[in-house]
Amino acid sequence: MATAAEASLTEDERRVVGRLVELMQERFGGRLRSVWLYGSRARSERPGPESDIDLLTIADPDEGTDDGLTAILLVDQAAQELGVERPLVSIKAYDPGWLESRRQIDSFFIRDVDRDKVVLYGEP
Repeated sequence: MATAAEASLTEDERRVVGRLVELMQERFGGRLRSVWLYGSRARSERPGPESDIDLLTIADPDEGTDDGLTAILLVDQAAQELGVERPLVSIKAYDPGWLESRRQIDSFFIRDVDRDKVVLYGEP
C-alpha cells in the first residue's frame, strides 16, 4: 500500500488534504471511520491539467446530515485557511454498511480503491 508521501500531490494540495482531514475529524467526531485517497494520485501517476484528487470517506450515518456536501465545504475552508488555490477534489462519502455491501458483491470500484488507496485517516 502506498503512503501519502508517495502520492502525486503538489505541496499545496498535500497541505489542503491534510487540513481537510483535520477539519473532518473535528466536524464528524467519532463518526469518522476512514479517509482514503484513491485513483491516479494514489497510484503516483503524473496528473494531467484536469486531474482531480479522489477521496473516499467512511463515516457512521447521522440523520439529516449530508456528509458529502459537508466534506466539499470543508475543502473550501481548508484552502481558504491556508491561503492557497482550491484544488480540484472529488469526494465520495459513504457509511460502513455501504462499504461492506460493496465488498460482499466484489464491486470493481471498491476492488480498485482497496488496491490503490492511501489511508489518510482511520481504518484501511
